[in-house]
Amino acid sequence: MTVFDWTPKILEDFSQTDFFKQGCGISVGSFDGLHLGHRFLLNKLVDECKDQGLACGVITFKRPLPALKHADDYAGDISTLEERLQLLEGLGIEFAIVVDFDQTFSEMKGVVFLDLLVQKLNMKLLAEGIDFRCGYKGATDTQAIKYWAAQSGVKTVFVDPVYFTQADGSVERVSSSYIRQLIQKGYMTTVKELLDR
Repeated sequence: MTVFDWTPKILEDFSQTDFFKQGCGISVGSFDGLHLGHRFLLNKLVDECKDQGLACGVITFKRPLPALKHADDYAGDISTLEERLQLLEGLGIEFAIVVDFDQTFSEMKGVVFLDLLVQKLNMKLLAEGIDFRCGYKGATDTQAIKYWAAQSGVKTVFVDPVYFTQADGSVERVSSSYIRQLIQKGYMTTVKELLDR
């Protein structure tokens, strides 16, 4: 897997080379832990990219976004960036672009971000969870993304969450925050099941 840092220079370089000549499919996220929900989404991305002859990649962050947005009550990362990249490669992801989520990036409007992915990376497909949001303060939701995609000629795939039935019969959505809670409680057998490793 090829790993790049998100910089104005690298984006400009991509638009001048053949790296993404055939177009690409992308998923954007922290992917902390790379749990069953992430795997379901990324397997869908990989399959769609193979079907359409696209390069398959992710845009991820040096630190999971909750670590930056909710630092006061953040319990810690499930996996390091290096571990995440290794796991992504194992799923068939061909490239990753790593973003240092600074103030400039955080203030970018969602449509501006998505337009950059089309203009600089030749994005033809965007795959995300059904509740994905992007842009300044998460203002660009799936409805807005679907509208933008229809205007931009980009195919979108939105997948439903993956749920886990606990021993007591209650159902929980598989998420990195839920797994962090399980780790804090010491429920490592369940954690292993949700991370599939």
